[in-house]
Amino acid sequence: MEPSAPGGDAQLLQVEALGEPGHRRFRIVAVIESETYILWMEKQQVQALGLALEQLIEQVPGSPGAGGVGNAFAIVNEETRNQFRVGRIEIAFDDLIEQILISAHDIEQDTPDAPPTLAIRISREQARELSTEAADLVARGRPICPMCGSPMEREGHVCPQQNGHLPLAFGDELT
Repeated sequence: MEPSAPGGDAQLLQVEALGEPGHRRFRIVAVIESETYILWMEKQQVQALGLALEQLIEQVPGSPGAGGVGNAFAIVNEETRNQFRVGRIEIAFDDLIEQILISAHDIEQDTPDAPPTLAIRISREQARELSTEAADLVARGRPICPMCGSPMEREGHVCPQQNGHLPLAFGDELT
């Protein structure tokens, strides 16, 4: 029998970005039984998690309000040692308790048969809030060029679709 991961019902679950667009770091902060956990993620992971939660909420049976309430008041310990960089994240719906389960795996300890580093149970409302927060946070980043799909910097953007090439420094190899 595999050892169970720490975790439980989330008192608080929120997504945050630290820093300026283009140089931001993303994280999910969870408070479980008054213990703070910080999950460092890539922007694409945050976006994918938000979309996956939104799709799961639409697909699960039951009443839309079932499974508890949203985020409650909780104190976040910014100095917590319970921090890791997420390599893999899995979500599922538990019919018996009508909650969504999020299992996060530390990138440094992630193997196919490794148990999750943290298991979080959340209500549908918390999942809906997290999904909305993730979408809003990602949208507040650098604007995307409609021509090439690359993020645009404040200083300007050299679009390969408009001039046929990316800027190259002397000595760069052409591929």
